[in-house]
Amino acid sequence: MDSLFLQQVVNGLIIGSVYSLIAIGLTMIFGVMRISNFAHGDYAMVGAYVAVFVMMWLPGPLGWVNALLAAAVIVAVAGVVSELLIFRPLLDRRTDIDMIMVSIGLFILLENLAQFFFEARPRMLADPFGGNTVDLGLVSTSQLRLFCLAFSCVAIAGLQVFLNRSKTGIAIRATSQNSRAARLMGIDINRIYTLTFGLGSAMAGIGGVLYGTLFAVYPTMGAIPTLKAFVVTILGGMGNIRGAIFGGFILGVAETLGGSYLAMEYKNAIGFVIIILVLLIRPQGLFGQREGV
Repeated sequence: MDSLFLQQVVNGLIIGSVYSLIAIGLTMIFGVMRISNFAHGDYAMVGAYVAVFVMMWLPGPLGWVNALLAAAVIVAVAGVVSELLIFRPLLDRRTDIDMIMVSIGLFILLENLAQFFFEARPRMLADPFGGNTVDLGLVSTSQLRLFCLAFSCVAIAGLQVFLNRSKTGIAIRATSQNSRAARLMGIDINRIYTLTFGLGSAMAGIGGVLYGTLFAVYPTMGAIPTLKAFVVTILGGMGNIRGAIFGGFILGVAETLGGSYLAMEYKNAIGFVIIILVLLIRPQGLFGQREGV
């Protein structure tokens, strides 16, 4: 098999794991609260800037891991605050356009605040592994990229275990399937909403650190992860976490192969071509829409 093809597949899986991580947070929030949050990618941007400052004080592999954990916590708190102050007041009297416009307004606000405080100059996260590479036979990649893939998979697996095995995770799934029935069973719906928004934001924060590690960190970087997350969510099926996981990997591989065999200029267009094809052939997504997560 062509080594270039295998190399691009590996690169696509690494990038796709980051897409999946960010998209899972988006599809969780949609599945439970029916909110299409267009500011979701900017939570990833906030997480990336958290990593920038953490790694200034604590460089190296330990600093990078601590940056991931700090981003998860800080972005989760930011998500909880925005849910309580911005989205919660609209839940009982909302229309879809209300939520869309509010989330777009939040998206613009976060980007402008980031430009005001951090300036427009892109920043690079230092490679904590010193640029070391790993030879896997026909393909090779950096230790940093392998750790990004591994950390994404661990975070995704941890979330799946939490949702399927813990009492709180089961309550989240029950609320996503039928919030009225969940309320009758004694589940605090408002608490579940807040927890879901915080958890989804934390996943975006971790994804933002990994995205910034692979590419660059700048105030408007949240636009691309937002678009990718919506592509993955539609591709896999709205509200379907399994669909978001596989959809992210599919998009990552499709983009890297397209950029390699066609041209890099077309890379971002590939996702939208895939969306159009999926909506024409299978509108419910490759894995089907689900009532809940």
